[in-house]
Amino acid sequence: MPQPLVYVLILNWNLKDDTAECVASVLDSRYTDFRVLVVDNASANGSVEYLRQSFPTIEIIANSTNLGFAAGNNVGIQHALNMEADYVLLLNNDTTVGAAMLSGVVACTRSEASIGIVAPAVLYYQERNRIWRLGERIHRWLPVPVSVGRNQIDTGQFSEPFEVDYVAFCAALIKRKVLETVGLLDERFFFSYEDADFCRRTRDAGYRILCQPQAHVWHKVARSAEKDALNITYQRAKSRAIFYRRHPHGPHPWLTGAYLWASTLAAATVSALRGDIGLAQMALHGLYDGYHEPSEGT
Repeated sequence: MPQPLVYVLILNWNLKDDTAECVASVLDSRYTDFRVLVVDNASANGSVEYLRQSFPTIEIIANSTNLGFAAGNNVGIQHALNMEADYVLLLNNDTTVGAAMLSGVVACTRSEASIGIVAPAVLYYQERNRIWRLGERIHRWLPVPVSVGRNQIDTGQFSEPFEVDYVAFCAALIKRKVLETVGLLDERFFFSYEDADFCRRTRDAGYRILCQPQAHVWHKVARSAEKDALNITYQRAKSRAIFYRRHPHGPHPWLTGAYLWASTLAAATVSALRGDIGLAQMALHGLYDGYHEPSEGT
């Protein structure tokens, strides 16, 4: 029985060495029927030429401008669908993957028709047995979801696939049917929360989301964000507000709003006390703008 075709989509912006390490790890996968697609968001450091020379067998799309995470990935997703991909694996370029990762998430996704997205266990690159993300679950009474296993040492306590409400698109396998049903990522999310929004739409469409903790990815965490800290701080705060306005959590939406403003103000105060006045201003500015932008989908 032939394996389904997986397109591994890696978005790059000025991190050619990290992207090369990521691509090399994917090419060592035990799974056989996959293609690697790098979408470059107008890097200014020779990334496209370097990656083409280093990996002549992979596909590369070079965007003329930096489209951000959602729109940049959408370019790759649409290409993968046009090439008859059965699954698209969204993968951050500041990661490396285990040789069995692809096989593990594909097998999990194929186990039931209702499963639409499967994410591996994402561990820290520098502390390889500490969990960064497995997924989040909505709590009936809390204004934000609760993380599963975050920052725990992985000792095998998560041994079987389990259902969650949200996974990070740092690494996530999406079934073709989900993309055809739900659509692409919402491009108003320039950076951050596009994955949460897509997961919510996926669940609303009747699909399940799972974490396969025996499949492993190691993440360097926020490498791209470090290159443009002010803008990313603004975009993350703005996206957070848009997401929670569109998808209220907890028993009362006003509690979520209060939590967002209080937590953002607290973080901005810490940044200001450290001398990062710009970061504090961008966080508050982003949250304000997010609350004044239309919350309905485009």
